[in-house]
Amino acid sequence: MKWTEQDMPDLSGKVIVVTGANSGIGYEATRLFAKKNAEVIMACRNREKAEAAFDTIKQDVPTAKLVIIALDLASFSSIHKFSDELHKRYQTIDILLNNAGIMMTPYRETADGLEQQQGINHFGHFLLTSLLFDLLKQSNDPRIVNISSIAHRFGTMNFKNLQYKNKKGYVPFLAYGRSKLENLLFTYHLANNVEQAGLSVKVLAAHPGISSTNLGNHIYERGVYKAFHALTNKFTQSAYQGSLPGVRAAVDPMAQNGQFYGPDKLFGVKGAPVVCTSTKRSHNRNLQQQLWDYSLEVTYAPFTF
Repeated sequence: MKWTEQDMPDLSGKVIVVTGANSGIGYEATRLFAKKNAEVIMACRNREKAEAAFDTIKQDVPTAKLVIIALDLASFSSIHKFSDELHKRYQTIDILLNNAGIMMTPYRETADGLEQQQGINHFGHFLLTSLLFDLLKQSNDPRIVNISSIAHRFGTMNFKNLQYKNKKGYVPFLAYGRSKLENLLFTYHLANNVEQAGLSVKVLAAHPGISSTNLGNHIYERGVYKAFHALTNKFTQSAYQGSLPGVRAAVDPMAQNGQFYGPDKLFGVKGAPVVCTSTKRSHNRNLQQQLWDYSLEVTYAPFTF
């Protein structure tokens, strides 16, 4: 039987953090969590857009418990401030949905000198997860869900020039694929770490297939943008449908540590959320360890198990 929102359990008492909650699959996930009575922390960079999303969800779900807290994943300082605010307000966090991301942007660097796509899509979430890990460990059924992409299939790792310094070798789509591969390398390594430590934390990943969101708005070359949409419009599914793999990973009682969810049709492009597979490269233990060590060095993340 296909998994739908009707299969979601009641989430009363749960505290859920969703990055990029103001649009796309992050917005849809936030709305679904709110419908099931969770308290959702909307971690968003743009306050105005977050408030607009807040109001829209409230119209649909008048009882929604929503909290907006500013978070810019391109700034380690902002991530630390976000963590400090959460630690002031909450004793535990039950679910962290690392959803926010950008795609196929021109070469730019974050406030901390990282290539922007990796800086936001991977390193920002890596640091955020480490800072919230103590709150997650206090939950009865804590989960971390990282949103990857089928584009991880095109991702490769080159630790001699991971950040494309001085734009060397930078291709927007391949850099995006690298960041999405990093999401999976991070997920599988962290899942193994929590298992070895005997913790109850479940670490999972999901991808939305090809969904109709504003993620493609970051594609900066007009010709590429048109070609992208001409190709994907034939296969795309709604942002709502694209949110379901991540939502299922976050709340399905049967979900297991280290699993990867995605749509079940057209090689993962669209459909109902199911457990799926990722590339052999994403399961490479050496790459996982190298990325973990590199990420710790770059972010000074305080992971403790």
